[in-house]
Amino acid sequence: MKIPLFKIKVEEKGVIRDIKEIIVRIDGLPTCLNGEIVDMGDGVRGLLMEYDEESARALVLGNTSKLRMGKEVHAMSEPFTIGMGDACIGRMINAMGEPLDEHGAMETVDRMPVFRDSPSLMDRSPITEMLHSGTKIVDMLTPIGKGQRQLILGDRMTGKSSVAIDAILNQKGRDVVCVYCCIGKSVSGLEKVMSMFHETQALDYTTVVVATDNAPVAEQYISPFTASSVGDYFARRGRDVLVVFDDITKHAWAYRQISLLLDRPPGREAYPGDIFYVHTQLMEQAGCFNENHGEGTMTFMALAETQQGDLTGYIPSNLVSMCDGQIVLSSAVYAEGARPAVDAQLSLSIVGGRAQPPILKALSSTLRADYANFVEIARLSRLSAGLSDSAAAAMKKGESIRAVFQQGHHELSTLSEMVLQLYAVHHGYLDEVSPSGKVAFCDQILGFTQEHAPALIRSIEEHQELTPDIEDGLARIVKEYFAHLEHEAASLGTES
Repeated sequence: MKIPLFKIKVEEKGVIRDIKEIIVRIDGLPTCLNGEIVDMGDGVRGLLMEYDEESARALVLGNTSKLRMGKEVHAMSEPFTIGMGDACIGRMINAMGEPLDEHGAMETVDRMPVFRDSPSLMDRSPITEMLHSGTKIVDMLTPIGKGQRQLILGDRMTGKSSVAIDAILNQKGRDVVCVYCCIGKSVSGLEKVMSMFHETQALDYTTVVVATDNAPVAEQYISPFTASSVGDYFARRGRDVLVVFDDITKHAWAYRQISLLLDRPPGREAYPGDIFYVHTQLMEQAGCFNENHGEGTMTFMALAETQQGDLTGYIPSNLVSMCDGQIVLSSAVYAEGARPAVDAQLSLSIVGGRAQPPILKALSSTLRADYANFVEIARLSRLSAGLSDSAAAAMKKGESIRAVFQQGHHELSTLSEMVLQLYAVHHGYLDEVSPSGKVAFCDQILGFTQEHAPALIRSIEEHQELTPDIEDGLARIVKEYFAHLEHEAASLGTES
């Protein structure tokens, strides 16, 4: 007689012994691991954050009102994963990977772990290609390479989000998948961003991961890791990915709150001692990968808030040390009327310069030094009455550079437009032009070139090098532009 074989299912169970806001202490679960998911019943799950010989503590991912003392908890013996697939593009999801928009369920074909090790050094390749942000001062002075971690620092209301959102808008038609991660923003702020994405069709290539200020603290803590997992899914499939974290300061606040509820000892500014490790674990996911990791790239743009321009704060200084450069937006520069209010002297990019197109690199080689010289002379000129001839010449060139840097929100600039404006600055064509004339040149030169020399635009975009033919074409079109202005002015004078 055959003996029937039964499948044995081993299941661990625990009991809730204490509830402290969003932290639950569970007795039992002897083989649990950090980062594991537990089922607390009624659709509520928990993420194990720490354990000792007697109990485990879990972060509640759901409605805490459904929990009670003595309730049974089941170990799921699996890490925290989210469903993933191409269908997530154009969707708004929460930290659990669940859709928040009105487009119904999301079809997923794979599951990605939210907390995972960063790719090893053997999985990485050198950064060789530039990510075009569409912001002139960024692409000219602090270029961002595909696979770079770039930090955007600044006080409140200085335009940090605008720079990052413009980078997403500028990826239209460039075959780059974008992930916008909203951490701790107001609902009205998120609505403005989503309306901009809808108007510009940016959702055709963008996934939005949302944890607003009224979302549970657990979601605000997990959301950047979820956004990184979404980006990693596409990077492993050979795609270029841009992930924007808006902003990491709110993430640090959420983790501080969780750590204090876990009774961990507070450190500097009441942040836990491992906040550096948590952010490093996140930021090291970015990179340019080789065939071992899918040959894609994942670029991070992380926003962080400063207090009165203090870059030495605990969180900003931590993030600066683990990123490949920073873009600093200054309240003082903002008050002077510069848009975007980027402080060129404090902003830098460590690896992006090697990825900058040769034509931009050639024309902007002395740009930073010239602009820094202008800023210094302008500061000193407030204390003295006159300027030497060399200082006056430097002021004229600096004013031309500042006019070129001026750019409104969501007014994206192409490579050709930057090259045309940089060439005019580099060769002094704008030095004797009035301030209004400088603004007019920056606004009109691209359209003038498209009308009179469209082949030059195609050559710049195709070759991206300052060849003799392109240089001759640039000199000719700039001279034609100013000759055209003189002709128009003479015609108006004759008529009057």
